Amino acid sequence: MKFIGEGKIKRTIIKLLKKTNLAIVKLKGMTPPKEIPHGLLYRYTLGGRIGVEECYYNNVGLPFIPRIYTGRKINSFLEQIKNREAAHYKITDKELYRAMEKYPVEDKSCVVMGSISPFYESACIFFGAKTVTTIEYNKIIFLHPQMKTMTPAEYDKNPAEFDAGFSISSFEHDGLGRYGDPLNPEADLEAMEKMKKIIKKGDILFLSVPVGKDLLVWNAHRIYGRIRLPLLLKGWETLDTFGFDESKLDVLDKSAGCQPVFVLKNT
Repeated sequence: MKFIGEGKIKRTIIKLLKKTNLAIVKLKGMTPPKEIPHGLLYRYTLGGRIGVEECYYNNVGLPFIPRIYTGRKINSFLEQIKNREAAHYKITDKELYRAMEKYPVEDKSCVVMGSISPFYESACIFFGAKTVTTIEYNKIIFLHPQMKTMTPAEYDKNPAEFDAGFSISSFEHDGLGRYGDPLNPEADLEAMEKMKKIIKKGDILFLSVPVGKDLLVWNAHRIYGRIRLPLLLKGWETLDTFGFDESKLDVLDKSAGCQPVFVLKNT
C-alpha cells in the first residue's frame, strides 16, 4: 500500500506545533518522583512483602507534542510480522504470534493498552483485525485508516467495548509516574479490573507482564511473582500461556527479561 504525501502531512503538523511555541513548554509537576513517597511505600510493597530496587526513568511526553505514526512505518512492521521477526521483545513477540495464530482476531475490533510504537497495532492488522484503537497517556496520531487512538480520559468520556484486548508490557508500569500517569500503588490491578468493562464478556485479553520473584523496580516497572501475579489475574480465566514457566516466579530478575503471554477470558 502506498501512502502519498504523508511525509508532508507529518512536517506540517510539527511546523504548526512549533509555531504555537508549545514545543518548548515546560509544565510543572511533570517530572516523576525519584523516590517512592513515604506515605505510599506500604501499599506499593504490599505491606513490605515485595522488595524494592532503584531504576529511574522520565518518559513523560509533552501533551502538546504527539507521536506521529506513518503508514510507511506501519508497513515496515507488517513486513517484520509477515517474516515472524520480533520488534521489541524477542521472545515475547514470537510467543504473541503463536498466541494470535491459535486465538484469532480476524474481523474483530481490538484495543491496545499503551504504545511506544505501532508494532502491536500492526500485529492486529496483519492478523485480520477490523479496527485497532490504542489507549495511551501520551498523544498519538495514526496516519492509517484502521487505527485510532485516545487517552484514558477521552475513553472515560466515551467508553466502548472491544472484541479483543492487548496489554504487552504495559500494566506493570501503571501508577509509577514514569509515563506521566498519576501515582497509584494499585493502578495495575485497577487496570485489569477496568479491562473487564473494555473487553466484551466472553472475549479475550492477550496480556504480557514481567514475571519472576516479586519486585518493584522504581520507577521502571513491577515484576510479578507468587504474591502479585495472582492478584493481577484475579477474576480472569486463564485459557492458555505462551512462554510461561512457573519456576521463573522464584527467580530474581530486575531487568524484566521474562515476559510470557497469558491468554485470558473475560468471564
